[in-house]
Amino acid sequence: MRLGLYNTNPAWGGGERWFLDASRALATLGHDVVCIGKPGTPLYDRWGEDARTPEGAVRTEGAALPDLVVANSGREVRSLLRLLPRGADTRIVLRRGIDRPLRDNWLRRRSWRRLSAMLVNSDATGRTVRASLPWFPGDRIRRIYNPVTLEARVSTTDPSAFRIGVVARLVRQKGIDVLLDGLVRTRTKPDWRLAIAGDGSERRALEEQVARLGLADRVEFRGHVDDVPGFYADLDLLVVPSRYEGFGFVAVEGALAGLPIVASGVSSLPEVVADGTTGRLVPPEDPGALA
Repeated sequence: MRLGLYNTNPAWGGGERWFLDASRALATLGHDVVCIGKPGTPLYDRWGEDARTPEGAVRTEGAALPDLVVANSGREVRSLLRLLPRGADTRIVLRRGIDRPLRDNWLRRRSWRRLSAMLVNSDATGRTVRASLPWFPGDRIRRIYNPVTLEARVSTTDPSAFRIGVVARLVRQKGIDVLLDGLVRTRTKPDWRLAIAGDGSERRALEEQVARLGLADRVEFRGHVDDVPGFYADLDLLVVPSRYEGFGFVAVEGALAGLPIVASGVSSLPEVVADGTTGRLVPPEDPGALA
């Protein structure tokens, strides 16, 4: 089957990781995979020589059209509808990977009625789609959890300090500011250290918050971390303090690494963390509960 995977997001996140993993897995299964993206974006660069622009994938003379294209957003869906020749029987599937309400408008109704299906990565996201777009056929919404693999390492934690970790893009969605406000309340508790893996637009603000709270000797910003299994092996606890999520790759990776998880009880995270068994769920934006 000739399958297209279409994602032009300028950032790197869980959705882009899904598209990269899916392209490789589908090719391994014998499908003819067309990777469609935008030059200069992290996903396009990771696809390498397999990547194509939308025009190159759909409008190249003599090239076979994909039988099915999985698009990352409504923007890609509209682009496909413009590029595909009239009468093309290419099916379009939209992957919705974030649990956020959708605005119901005529543009969305006009283009999304053409979708063969919508793929969501959690029951929470599916419920939000149904509530936002009651006209979209419910039998076309399919939930498939993201596949996650991790080659866990033996723990190398230092018994002299309790090691807490976060792996996230440093953006407001991820709630790192809430975690810091919670941790400052535990300053008199036994010695702990927080390591933050990831980067993003909120890094400077978070560094300033750390300084303002007097936590500079306890909090370390690691930036992008290549050896994620090694990072997990240095931890005693993983925290996922998100304000909302789509799936929660990090929470699953932490479980695979054998770590207890403290996470916000929002979006898909209650589907990932078994409260009281594999971790604890707390209300979002509640520093006291996190502490």
